[in-house]
Amino acid sequence: MEKIKFLIILLSAALIGAACAPTVISNDSDGGIWVSENNGEIWEQRINIYYDRAGAKTIGNLDIKEIIFSSQDNRKIFIISEKNGLWVTWNSGYNWDLIFRNTSINDMAIDRENPRRLYLAFGHNIAVSNDEGVHWKSTYISDDTTAFITSLVLDPDNSNVLYAATNKQNILISENSGISWRVHTELPRGIILENMQFHSNELDLDSKQRSIYAIAQTKGLFKSKDAGKTWELFDIAGEPRDYKLIPSGVVYASSSGLFRSLNFGKDWTSLPLISGKNDANIYALAINPEDPLEIFYGSRSTLYHSVDGGFNWIPRSLPSARSSSEIIIHPDDPDTLYMGVSRLR
Repeated sequence: MEKIKFLIILLSAALIGAACAPTVISNDSDGGIWVSENNGEIWEQRINIYYDRAGAKTIGNLDIKEIIFSSQDNRKIFIISEKNGLWVTWNSGYNWDLIFRNTSINDMAIDRENPRRLYLAFGHNIAVSNDEGVHWKSTYISDDTTAFITSLVLDPDNSNVLYAATNKQNILISENSGISWRVHTELPRGIILENMQFHSNELDLDSKQRSIYAIAQTKGLFKSKDAGKTWELFDIAGEPRDYKLIPSGVVYASSSGLFRSLNFGKDWTSLPLISGKNDANIYALAINPEDPLEIFYGSRSTLYHSVDGGFNWIPRSLPSARSSSEIIIHPDDPDTLYMGVSRLR
């Protein structure tokens, strides 16, 4: 009888979930999405696809590239995995569904005026869905199979305008929701832009356009003041890792450290770190949208948290043996973090 009771206790514990203190685990199921509701002190792995009598099927083996909250419903979250498709949760990560099976997804954009419309960049194609990913159709394709789309961004003032950066050193533009396309900008040799983002608070007085930021691997952080026609490179050392826009500027992470500008890139301050000077090992960055002094960044093994703009840091071990690859603060609850991890960082 005692053996039966002990077995029931073990089985019950297994069904509760993967909540854990920040103790490193190391196995093939420590990937996917981790959630902390107390700024990284305790983590819960949210990876279930389904659970039945035959066992559980999860996304615990996935490496995560990007996490995107729906602009309509914060319980709805999309994740782009490394080589394992696009996934969605309808209940804050407790269950996941595969909605686009492709090995080369690079980016996704959500139409804020119509959140049911999604644009997805994969390989040398762009697909659009008008029903939140249930059905997809191609809206751009290239004959050059060596080309691929590296970044997508919608104009925040006109969601009919979509920009797409490619690995062929150019930016494409569609002004009718992806129906027709043309080359908008030809970039200098070797410049391949990723992670393009419009700054909602920065409007250029000359061009009357909102600034766009982007990074280029091995190059650094770029900005365009004229909606992507021309670009300038900021003079900041190190390999680019990540960046986040804040109300008055930008915070930029590179292999040389963490840098902040409070005047849209005119001046930069290097933030003091405790994770090393030669290679800061920053692979994911998050800023509290309600308080830009609160910063999180993740390395290969540690989450660092500052509440005073980077002057002091609280280090905590990651709950996974994989590196942090994406950190997102919940839009409605700044104490809740969603973190993707990856073996490829």
